[in-house]
Amino acid sequence: MRSNSYIKNESMNLKMLVRKVKNRIFHRLLGKIFFQTGKKFYDHPSLWKKSIKYLNQTLNENGWQTPFIFTEEECLEFWGSINNKSLSVGNRPEYYAQKNRQIIDLLYRFWTPEVQKDASVLELGCNCGANLFWLQQLGYQSLSGVEINPNAIEQMNISYPELVKKTKIFQRSIEDALLKMRENSVDVIFTMGVSMHIHPKNNFLFREMIRVAKKFICTIEPESANSNYVFARNYRRIFNPLGADQLKSVLIRGKVFANVDLNQGSTLRLFAVPGIKNYGSARTC
Repeated sequence: MRSNSYIKNESMNLKMLVRKVKNRIFHRLLGKIFFQTGKKFYDHPSLWKKSIKYLNQTLNENGWQTPFIFTEEECLEFWGSINNKSLSVGNRPEYYAQKNRQIIDLLYRFWTPEVQKDASVLELGCNCGANLFWLQQLGYQSLSGVEINPNAIEQMNISYPELVKKTKIFQRSIEDALLKMRENSVDVIFTMGVSMHIHPKNNFLFREMIRVAKKFICTIEPESANSNYVFARNYRRIFNPLGADQLKSVLIRGKVFANVDLNQGSTLRLFAVPGIKNYGSARTC
């Protein structure tokens, strides 16, 4: 008679085989046709790319999961296990530790004067803390971050030891972190290339952001890019129905932003949560 451990191992092996086949068929072959519209989308906006962009956004914004994308479990496993030897070089913690301050300078100019330096700021998906470090250098002191990956936290201790001493870092998934946070417990929540990784099944997290944020939510995301673990969304269509007002937006495109290490087609958006006065006139894209 087979032991429970043997049956469990066989089940795991079968699960891994199914994942491997699925990855080959859906994520790599079909993905080349239907995904990756974001990188060059704004330079070559063909009707096909526009159509795929809006299809991807519609699916993700409505929480629909197709066979082309990672499951929620696969996403959590992927982001929780990335290290400095991973094949995905651009996602290694040491890579993020090399970020310069140009992106944060851009963010600072964008959300000023609404977000003042005395505001409490929470970054969801802070990785090794580069963004928080540069915000700290600009004078922001009440900072906190959420990061699922222990390897990224380890890199933070190596690259930004002073940041670790003065910043609250929660090593857990965004789902776990937000659900445990009190209402209106932080002035500003922002994500930079992280909301795009929130699985469509977890769209409830955007409502949680509004619940936890006291004043503002800021997203810096490539809204047309889509892949097996990147989910295209228009964040104005996400937050406006939840009662948040978009105050302004900027599209990263062309030579004006050539020196900013941010994907072309990324959009910066600043939202006031329900009950906060709408500052100034909105600039939309």
